[in-house]
Amino acid sequence: MFKPKNTVRCRTNIFRIRDLKWVAQVMLVAAFLTCNLTLVSAATGWDSALDDINSLHGNYTALQATLKTDNSKIQKLRKQNNDALKSIRTVIQSTDQALLSRLSSEASSVQKKHTPLLEQYSTLSKQSTAAKKAKDLKTVTLLDLKRNKLKAAVTLARAEIKTKTTALAAARKQTAAKLKPVKDALAPITALKKQITAESKNLAATQKVRAEADKQYKAAVKQGDAVRAATELKSSYEQMKRIHSMQQNIYSWEQKTSLALRAAESKLP
Repeated sequence: MFKPKNTVRCRTNIFRIRDLKWVAQVMLVAAFLTCNLTLVSAATGWDSALDDINSLHGNYTALQATLKTDNSKIQKLRKQNNDALKSIRTVIQSTDQALLSRLSSEASSVQKKHTPLLEQYSTLSKQSTAAKKAKDLKTVTLLDLKRNKLKAAVTLARAEIKTKTTALAAARKQTAAKLKPVKDALAPITALKKQITAESKNLAATQKVRAEADKQYKAAVKQGDAVRAATELKSSYEQMKRIHSMQQNIYSWEQKTSLALRAAESKLP
């Protein structure tokens, strides 16, 4: 049976409308499912971050307390070491100081007393030498007479100066021998202090990194961003572990310094 063209077109349009509705429904369902999956994923990440923060919080707090305690121990031992080193150096400087000061003063005084005589004798000798080169025998004879007249006094002056300077040198040598064991015991401290200084600089730099992580953690908490908060807390904790390791190094070197100081103290004259 023949069907009009208008009827066929009408049915075709109906089918197209139905197809479009179906496609739209499918797209809406897909969009809804995608949105839900995103929300579920976000919620899961947020919950996971909270779990990370909660699990880390105990260790973080404990390590924070440990760092504070360790820092106090380091500062206390360092003060003791500095005081002990200062005391030992005072003893070193004062050892035989009265004797050395007296001998030094005597040597200086004798040298000053005889300087005019020695300078006069030296000048006559130089003038005599010059006159000999000039073949001025009369002048040579006159200068030699004057010089030889001073010779006995010059000999005595030189002997007195030598006696005083020798006594001073011997006293200094004796004092140095007394203090050598002390200074030898103190010798390792120089290298230890260099290590402590270098590690302290590293520690200060690490503390800055940790402080920035703490700052970002607090900012993330204020913003309700659990994921970023967890990341920053982990970063801070990692820096704390590094700081703890550095503190242990520094304390170990301070202990070695303390042992060296005890050894030096035992050898003081």
